[in-house]
Amino acid sequence: MSISAVAHRLNCTALSFLVFLHLLPAFATTAMAAITVAGVEDKEVYSNRVVFTVQSEAGFEYTAQLNGASVAVGTRVEVSEPGYYELDVRRRDVSSGAEESALIQFIVRATDRGNSEWGLPPWTPYPTIDSAAGEFADAAIRIVAPAEYPLGLDIPVIARIENSGGGRLGVNGNLSVSGFEAYPLRVLRGVGSVFLPGVTTPETIAYAARIQSLAVEKTIAIESSTSWQTIAGDIAASTDWGDNVRVRITGALTVASDATLSLGSGSVVMVDPGVRIAVEGSIVVRGTVDRPVVFTCQDRNIPWGGFTFEKSTSQGKFAGTIFTGSGADTDWFDNNPGHGSSHRHEEPLLYVSNGARVTLTDCWIVDNHGQAGHGENGYLTMTRCLVQKCITAGQYNRGAVTLTDCSLIEFPSETAPFADDDNDGLYLTGGAHSLTDCLIGWALDDGVDAGSGSGGSVDVRRCWFESMCHEAMAWSEPRIATVADTVALNCGQGIECGFGSPDVNAVHCLSTANLVGARFGDNYDWDYDGFLKVRDSLLLFNYRDIWGRAWDDWTIHLDQMDVRDNYVSSIDADFPDNRIWNPQADPNQANELTPFLPTPAGTVGIGLATLADTLDIAAVAKGIPIRLSTFTTREVSVDYTMDSGGQELASG
Repeated sequence: MSISAVAHRLNCTALSFLVFLHLLPAFATTAMAAITVAGVEDKEVYSNRVVFTVQSEAGFEYTAQLNGASVAVGTRVEVSEPGYYELDVRRRDVSSGAEESALIQFIVRATDRGNSEWGLPPWTPYPTIDSAAGEFADAAIRIVAPAEYPLGLDIPVIARIENSGGGRLGVNGNLSVSGFEAYPLRVLRGVGSVFLPGVTTPETIAYAARIQSLAVEKTIAIESSTSWQTIAGDIAASTDWGDNVRVRITGALTVASDATLSLGSGSVVMVDPGVRIAVEGSIVVRGTVDRPVVFTCQDRNIPWGGFTFEKSTSQGKFAGTIFTGSGADTDWFDNNPGHGSSHRHEEPLLYVSNGARVTLTDCWIVDNHGQAGHGENGYLTMTRCLVQKCITAGQYNRGAVTLTDCSLIEFPSETAPFADDDNDGLYLTGGAHSLTDCLIGWALDDGVDAGSGSGGSVDVRRCWFESMCHEAMAWSEPRIATVADTVALNCGQGIECGFGSPDVNAVHCLSTANLVGARFGDNYDWDYDGFLKVRDSLLLFNYRDIWGRAWDDWTIHLDQMDVRDNYVSSIDADFPDNRIWNPQADPNQANELTPFLPTPAGTVGIGLATLADTLDIAAVAKGIPIRLSTFTTREVSVDYTMDSGGQELASG
């Protein structure tokens, strides 16, 4: 007998599974009281599948349930879907009426996801659905690109959709640009970037972008010839290269501790392969949104190095700057010992340590080979910045990271296949870090991982987390984490209070369409001494809205959780002090969603939430996942027709 979905409370089309059939030892036997179960042991983790048999004995009546669903006795039962399972076996002596019971807890883990999920099915984020025309009302497109640019270099283009107040509007879609159909600019919750191919003859490019009802044109003048200033070595005295300059850095460059290097708007700095810029003093870059400064390389497939700010005198002030093509050394931390610890070894664009301070305002770190940054007791402040398509936005140990209205997306890209390789949005330890009004999403690991490392605090306010394979927010170790007015959507887990002793306080948050809305525990058999508090929040339509089971002792840690006064999809007996979400019965409940809406639209986009263009008929029989571009306070309806081979199967 095969059990395929008894662990799930939702239709299995809500999850994507890869099953590899590895044979397990058939001789394992669990005996609890006089009940015998062969093939599975209590509190064990199995790879990909397990086969067990509840052995029957004459003179007894048996019942067996796996996660509440009846299974056969005396017959081999195969479990091949990853998840946490409870096998409850009971028997009654027919002659005496005496009853016995045994409970066996076990996990089936998907080996293709490494060691990253215990007790949970693997989560593959659903594809993003384009926004409807109404979601773009009263908005505008802002295009950032060089006003003038040299021949032959790939041309960076950044887009941001803004509401009438100038804030990022959380819409999705593709910019349509005549003449550049082969280079689509994908907008994810209001931001995105693309590179146009280098132009080999001088001309003026008219980049006329449209999305739904919005349109804007940006002109880029390609220079007929470019006079490059060649720079290398030390800058010993304060120097201003001026505006609209063309600089090629051919060798290691050092700005001395008592010097300031300045650079004005419209400038292009081309850095040779592997070259690093060491700032012991100060660098000031005066780009603007209309005339940005660009740091790049001649061939973005052959990267340059990055910036190092390693002294207490080191300062960087960047405004209106595009950074691309950095990260030449794929094993930078091993090749440069003494530079701290990092979950990723690739060279960072910005290395900030020993009290150095770097500030970025209206900057764009796009398509870099390594990490966007790394800190060792450094101080990074970013405002209205985009970090996109890097290995990770970076790990920062101690010091402080302060992000306001920033977007950190695609680590390494929206369509990258899963790899359990620490592709986090941010990894934060120690220090006191804060994120306000930020977008973090489309990462193969976590949105923000405040995990192994020294204690500290992280404050998250009015942020939006979307489409992480693992946690939106993973809080671990002696961490004080405060999360308020924040959305976690389409992630493995929304809010996690993990290993060690984190103190997590979440208030007025929305965690929806995840595997787990709010979680105490993690995917390891480590110690769990923290505390999770969630109040005044919406934990809705997750595979599990609330989960408190940790693998130190396989119990639900109720005395370490205060989760009440929230809306949930269904009442959990372990967390009874919450309210059922039912806006059909109580329309006033829908108002609870209003503060979290990314757009004010009365209409939203709808689409098939499938990664493949075609579906196997067997998969269709289980149901077809449908998503909206965003949750909404309105009822949504759409006409549909299903046909196969020209024959209509269903409509409605």
